[in-house]
Amino acid sequence: MDPPRVPRCRSVSNHAALIHHHHAPARVPPRALVISIAALVIPVVTVYELPDWTSNGGGMLIWLTALIPAFLLAYYRGLQGVAVALAGGMAVITATQVSVVAFELADPNWTMLLAIVAAYLAVSVGIAVLAEVLRAERHAAEELALIDRLTGLPNRRHVEDALEREFAAAERGRGLTVVMFDLDHFKRVNDEQGHASGDMTLQLFARVLTANTRKENISGRFGGEEFVSVLRDTDTESAVLFAHRVLDQLRESHLRWGVQTASAGVVHYEKGMGSYEVLLGEADRALYQAKNGGRDMVCVAVPYKPVAAVATEGAPPVAVEPRREAVVMPPVAARIWIVDDDATLRSLLKEMLLEDGHVLWDTGDATEAIAHFAATPEAERPDVILADVMMPVMTGMRMIDQIAAISPSLKVIYMSGYVQSVIEWPGPPGVVVSFLGKPIALETLLTEVQRVLHTEPPRLPAVPG
Repeated sequence: MDPPRVPRCRSVSNHAALIHHHHAPARVPPRALVISIAALVIPVVTVYELPDWTSNGGGMLIWLTALIPAFLLAYYRGLQGVAVALAGGMAVITATQVSVVAFELADPNWTMLLAIVAAYLAVSVGIAVLAEVLRAERHAAEELALIDRLTGLPNRRHVEDALEREFAAAERGRGLTVVMFDLDHFKRVNDEQGHASGDMTLQLFARVLTANTRKENISGRFGGEEFVSVLRDTDTESAVLFAHRVLDQLRESHLRWGVQTASAGVVHYEKGMGSYEVLLGEADRALYQAKNGGRDMVCVAVPYKPVAAVATEGAPPVAVEPRREAVVMPPVAARIWIVDDDATLRSLLKEMLLEDGHVLWDTGDATEAIAHFAATPEAERPDVILADVMMPVMTGMRMIDQIAAISPSLKVIYMSGYVQSVIEWPGPPGVVVSFLGKPIALETLLTEVQRVLHTEPPRLPAVPG
C-alpha cells in the first residue's frame, strides 16, 4: 500500500445515516398530559356521581370527552399517540361500564354505549390517518429544507446546525476537526461540458464524500462546488488522511471529459476560537492555500504570521484583550472599511461610526474589497477593517489573508453572528485582531474601534535582504 502523498503546502507532513434527518418524537408537554387525563377522569367521575343521568342518551355523550387525548397526542406523537389514547380511552370506558354493572349503580344504555364506542373508534382512526399524512408532509418539508436536492447531501443549513452543536461539544472538551473541499476548475467543466456535466460531477463527488464519511460525522454541500465535513473526535492527522482518501478516489473516478480533482482545507478546534464561524474561516483560509499552491492537495490551517516576520520567526499578531474596559485615550478619527454582505447592517454600522467622525467605505463583496485595497494609495488605505467572518464568496478571514499579502499591517475587527464564548484566539489574519458578536451595540462598537486603533502592533523584524 502506497504511503499518503505529501501535500505541497505548509504544515501538512454513511450516506443513509447522515442524510436522513432524524425525527425524534416530539415531547408531550405536561399541560397536554393533564388535559388528556382530565378528559378521561371527567366522564368516570360523572358516571359514579350521576349514574341515572349518564345512563340516558344525553348523559352518555359525556364520554365523547375521551376523544380529546386522541387529538392532543396525535399532534405530538402521530399514529403512536393516537394508539395510546385509543387504548387508554377504551380501557377506561370498559372498566367504568363493568363496575357500573357490577355495583348495580344504573342500567347502562347498551345501544347508546355501542354507538358511542363505534363513533369513538371511527373518529380515532380518522385522526390517526390524518396525523400520519400531516407527519409525512412535515417530514418531507423538513427534508427539503435540510437536504440538497441535487446531491442528496445535507445542505448548508443542516451542516451549520450540526456544526453549532459539535462546536458547543468541543468547547466542553470533545475533539472537532472541519474539512472544507472545493472542486478544482469547476467553472471550466460547466462552461466547456455543460451544466448537466457539472451536475454529474457534483453528484460523483457527493458519492465519494459519503462513502468516506463515518456514521457519526456529517458531510454536506455548503454551496456551489464547495463541501464541508464535520468530524467529531477526530485529530488533524486523521482528518488529513480522510481528505486524501476523498481526493484520491475522486481523481481515480472516470469522467468522459477527463480527470476531476479537488482541494481541501483542514482545521482543528482550538480553545479560544469561540465561534464555529472562526473554525470555518480558518478552513477556508487553508483551502485557499491549497488552491493557490497548485490544487489537488490538502492544506492544514496555521495561525497567521505577518509576512515580514516569516524569515526570522518574529512576534505573532496582537489580539486585543476581550475585556471591555473604558478607553482612557481620547477618541481619534480614522479610515474604516466595512465589509459585510448584509446591506442593512452595513448601513447601521456606518451610522454608528459617523458619531466619532470616521471616514467610511463599505462593500458587501469581499472580492471588491481586495481589488479596492490594491488600487488604493497606501496613504488612503484603512486604519481598521470591520470584516464579517462568513460571506457568500469567501470568508472574512480569507479576504484579510489576501489583503495582508498586499499590506501586512492590518488592524481587523471580525464580526460573527454565532459567538458561543469569548473569542480570544490570536490566529486569524491581521497584526491586531479583535472580535465582535452580532448584534453590536453602539457603545461596544465605538469602544472596540478605539481600543484597536490605540493598540500598538508588534514590531516586525525586517526580512534579510
